[in-house]
Amino acid sequence: MLNFSKTLFFALLAIIIAYWYSKWNAEKSVRNEMNVIDYWNQHIKLPDRSFTKVAVGINACVDLIVSGSELLKSLSIEPSETVENHLQLQTLKHLQETFSFSLSTGAAIERPFTNEQLFRQVIDAASGLEKTFWYIGGNAALIAQKIVSLSDNAQVQLVGPVGPRLKNLLHQRIHVPVYSISSEDEVHLIMEYKSQQKWGPHTASCANRFITSHDVSNSHMTLIDAFFKSVDEFKPDLVVLSGIHMLESQPKSVWLERMDLLSRHLSVIPQNTALHLELASMANHDLMQESLEKVIPHVTSLGFNEQELKFMSNIGNGPHTSLKTTEGILAIDRITDSMLWLLKTYGHSDILPESRLTRLHFHSLTFHVIATVSAKWTNSESAVASGTRMAGLQACDLQTLDPYKVKLKIPEKFDMHNNRKDFIFNVTNPVYSWTNGIYEFVFSPVLVCKHPIKTVGLGDAISATGLLYSQYINS
Repeated sequence: MLNFSKTLFFALLAIIIAYWYSKWNAEKSVRNEMNVIDYWNQHIKLPDRSFTKVAVGINACVDLIVSGSELLKSLSIEPSETVENHLQLQTLKHLQETFSFSLSTGAAIERPFTNEQLFRQVIDAASGLEKTFWYIGGNAALIAQKIVSLSDNAQVQLVGPVGPRLKNLLHQRIHVPVYSISSEDEVHLIMEYKSQQKWGPHTASCANRFITSHDVSNSHMTLIDAFFKSVDEFKPDLVVLSGIHMLESQPKSVWLERMDLLSRHLSVIPQNTALHLELASMANHDLMQESLEKVIPHVTSLGFNEQELKFMSNIGNGPHTSLKTTEGILAIDRITDSMLWLLKTYGHSDILPESRLTRLHFHSLTFHVIATVSAKWTNSESAVASGTRMAGLQACDLQTLDPYKVKLKIPEKFDMHNNRKDFIFNVTNPVYSWTNGIYEFVFSPVLVCKHPIKTVGLGDAISATGLLYSQYINS
């Protein structure tokens, strides 16, 4: 009996030791994530003066979210070796090849479907899948929704083609003028894929999505005049504009006319009003060139990711042909170098005093950077940190960050910018800032969601959050 008791005692002791060792080891594995979360919670502060009246436009729709591979299977589309980044989709083969391109590169891209009948066939198939999800779509609608959810005080007005399904999905505090109400919703198809998901010979390096639509209202930006009429009447302190990328599906004569109209409207917005432009996936060289020359100098703030930054840099003869290292990961110093070039080339300066551009918000999977003309913006540390925190919250669909569900993917040592090589990253002080002449840069890592639930609208949520934590000095 004594031997049995001793055996039982040591067995229980072994179990207890194993339990506490496992717990200690688990906590050790998330210590970096816990340090970053603690820093954010302690240091993120709202600005002294937040935006209180926000006008948002112009693209709005409903998103039909499905598994990309399941949809293609239901359409009897098999994977193949062929990968092609078609600028427009005219056939189901184009859909197959461009989805394969998005999945194999891990790139969130959006391409218009030019064949309306075929697109409706695809939507019918998507609607019949077992797992479908209808959600607010369009950068403008998503940004409006996020601002209202984050701020109890902000008055938000949305102008865009708002159909009955979208109206029911929008927060009741979002004001939609009567001339913005449409009898039918514009539908965008979101074909999602998971990290490491295989599609034939292709494997996704990260969770992301491919987007397509046959959208008449947004692709023509039909509500430009209505939007700026509402801005004039509403008198906001922040205007958020998006949807330029939707013009890609139109003939050049159409989008040239719309870009000229947009430029004229932007040029008369009062100087004390902050103007943010949110970019999205674009492939048309001439349209981006027009954006750089006719629209971007009229806005005070610009939001974008690495694809859009690379596109702007290549078109404008920026400093780097590639923003990645030889290992295929984003080179942080090249990103910050390209942002500096963008501000110096198209932003407000002694060389270009008529430009209003004084703020850039870059967001990627693993880190964000905000660059500003420091005399025009404050609270950028909280702005970039709140944006990176929101990335993990929204992707994991959490109210508070769980260190076990996210992962810090920043290397311990990297080149931060031209004057700071071999930067040693400190998890207890993860938000890093520096100046270069009149420009201030602020960097923060992202805690990447291990098993993403919501990838749609992530960039919009990040930019909206960063804006609410930024203070614009309009004097």
